[in-house]
Amino acid sequence: MRNVYDCVEAFGKLLDKEYHLVLGRKNVVVSLHISFDKKECFHLMGLQYLTDRPELVHDRGKIFDAIREHKITPEQIQSSDLYYKIADRVDMLPLLESMLDSNDTIFKYNRKLNAYSLIKANYIMKNVTEGQILFLFLAEKGEEGRYFCRSFFPQDKMDYTKNQASWTLLYKKKVTLSTRKEEILYDRLKK
Repeated sequence: MRNVYDCVEAFGKLLDKEYHLVLGRKNVVVSLHISFDKKECFHLMGLQYLTDRPELVHDRGKIFDAIREHKITPEQIQSSDLYYKIADRVDMLPLLESMLDSNDTIFKYNRKLNAYSLIKANYIMKNVTEGQILFLFLAEKGEEGRYFCRSFFPQDKMDYTKNQASWTLLYKKKVTLSTRKEEILYDRLKK
């Protein structure tokens, strides 16, 4: 089973990446640019639920660094009485990059259609990885077309994509920011 150190190591690689997606639905085309910030990893792992761990009550970017530098250990976090709430999420989060690379199922997210959801997101990706259905919620950063990963977790009981509008992936590329190297992951526009 993967742990929080595996999460920050995998997420750390995404800090130098950006995804560009073009989606279409009913003659409407939208572009999404997904980028990453180490502060987001805290919430994606679900560490906010571990209210009995005092070392997690700090700046989220500093917690990311402390886990990466082994100042906060997986054993400390796993000793939380509440760890069971996030264990599956922590196990699957290191697979986020492969999910983003392979995913082609994207929905416009309307929270009102999921009465119990408090997640404020614009889009949701659904993917099956290692036999597990995973959800990744994308939210706009404030600049139009710029998005970040708001929430991530394996499916429990509820399918968050139920009744959501499915969009067709037309194009996807991954850019390594430090080298400006581009990798086309999907191109339905080139015909």
